[in-house]
Amino acid sequence: MLTVPVIHKALAFNNRLRLARWCKVVAFGSLLLCLFLHGKASAAVSPNGEVAGLKAKFVDVKGVRTRYYEMGQGEPLLLLSGGAWSAYSSANFWSKNIPGLAKRFHVFAPDELGCGMTGNPVNDKDYNIEGIVEHEYQFIQTLKLGKVHVAGSTRSGGTAFYLAVEHPDVIRTLIIADSVTATPEGSTGSRASRTAKCLTMPEFESEKCTCDALSYNCSATYDDEYWAAAKYMGSLPKAEETRAKIKAGVGGPLAFFVPIAIVGQPQLAGFNDFRRKWIERVKNEGTLQMPVLLYWGFNDPSALVARGLDLFDVIGAKNPKVQMVIINKAGHEQAREQPEEFNYHVINFIDHTER
Repeated sequence: MLTVPVIHKALAFNNRLRLARWCKVVAFGSLLLCLFLHGKASAAVSPNGEVAGLKAKFVDVKGVRTRYYEMGQGEPLLLLSGGAWSAYSSANFWSKNIPGLAKRFHVFAPDELGCGMTGNPVNDKDYNIEGIVEHEYQFIQTLKLGKVHVAGSTRSGGTAFYLAVEHPDVIRTLIIADSVTATPEGSTGSRASRTAKCLTMPEFESEKCTCDALSYNCSATYDDEYWAAAKYMGSLPKAEETRAKIKAGVGGPLAFFVPIAIVGQPQLAGFNDFRRKWIERVKNEGTLQMPVLLYWGFNDPSALVARGLDLFDVIGAKNPKVQMVIINKAGHEQAREQPEEFNYHVINFIDHTER
């Protein structure tokens, strides 16, 4: 009987030893699993920068290798994207919208000239708004799309606007979402104060910081897969060349067409002259006669609702077929923040105007 407690202590000791060893094995295995999964996530970035299960295509547009997504059947709907000559800005912006819109349209979503996976301009003179608009026009011609419905959000809303005023013959309907690039000159709200710290950061961190500053809920709008693809595209030699070209000042006075909070008044002077010319033509001559939908986020701190209303007045002066939708609890990128809502209004707007 005296040996019984000793036997129990030995058993207890051996059990604790086994448990400790087992815990170490589990912990080490968990660490390896985490490292493996992290490696898998890093390696999962497609060489074409695709996200959300979409499959990219490429086409040569006047010497520029152009990436685009294509899905669906029916009338062509062109979704434009791009921002500030950045590889981080791409057609991936529309990844949440494309499947839903493809149920009604034949959707085409190209990366803008010099952005995403699309190549840089063949000529330095095309590093500007005119080069970008011409590239979108030639994309339509290259794929023989005919007349298209076209939509653009934020800066690409401006691209859509200038594409429509320069080539109205290829535009069936026009949708512009939250774009001060398209509106008459005016306030950019609290953008400057919200993004001041972002401008001091490296480019990739600056992109995420700006998203936090301007979107209604950035973390819910953009997932890790999106940012991993963006970081990959921003690391490519093509993107390095883009940054170097813009820094060198190629493209002339129209190279800069982003909010004053980013580049300042002197650099925007050329673009503002360009914008005034087209705004006056639209207002006084009625250049835009296709149905137009302006789609704005009520909580956008940069492209204020007032700026959207200014654009409504300009287009509506000679065009009775302009409508405006304002979405509550939506920021600067509400087409992606609330994709189902955006898709619903776009489909209804086009279906109504097509009757």
